[in-house]
Amino acid sequence: MKGVNLTNAIAALRARVRARRSGDALLLAQAELDVKAQDPYCAQVQQALIQNRDNMTLNNVTAGWVKSRMREKGAQS
Repeated sequence: MKGVNLTNAIAALRARVRARRSGDALLLAQAELDVKAQDPYCAQVQQALIQNRDNMTLNNVTAGWVKSRMREKGAQS
């Protein structure tokens, strides 16, 4: 099993998108399990991408960018 971290969460989310586009139900089911295994970090990636002003997408997001967005959101709260 892969470690639970931002990098693996980004990879799991990207794999889920590819699985959805492929139309393969088994691949999608496995991708969903992989996303759930990376749960707290996948949620952070998704929150960072919501309303971002840097034109970042799941295709080009990095762990460093997500961390900086989480720090910004923490400072705003």
